[in-house]
Amino acid sequence: MKSDTNKMGGIVIKPKIIVITKKNLMIYAALLLVLIAGLVLLFTLRSNEAGMAASGYTYLKYNDGTFVGTEKTELGAIKAEVTVKNQRIKSIKLLELPAAYMSENPKLKDEISDLIYSTIKNQEVAQVSTEGSSAYVINKVVKAVNHALNQSMLKE
Repeated sequence: MKSDTNKMGGIVIKPKIIVITKKNLMIYAALLLVLIAGLVLLFTLRSNEAGMAASGYTYLKYNDGTFVGTEKTELGAIKAEVTVKNQRIKSIKLLELPAAYMSENPKLKDEISDLIYSTIKNQEVAQVSTEGSSAYVINKVVKAVNHALNQSMLKE
């Protein structure tokens, strides 16, 4: 019986020689360069869109000015005044806060001060993890500050 190296289990394998000519090589190189240039252009244009980062998230900016946000509670309104300068939060003042909340919880003043400090330091409204009687009031203060900051972002 004659042994055939090109046969494997009844399948005939015919070797094919691929010839790459200089012309074909130049065409492949040109296609590769066009592909790379297209990808670079795509990512460059995408990252230069107004307000868009390369990751696709929109970065909101604060517009300069003084803005007032209000949040209603069952004992009255909480008003927060936020001053923005050079697109950064410079100050936050509570214009209105029902006195009943302060008399019920003497630690509330310190908690609100900490919230305001961290908001100015981090340039974003801090998340509240407070539990207990002051959580309601702190969350209302956060909402009032957010309302003021939302006005800042809407101003053109």
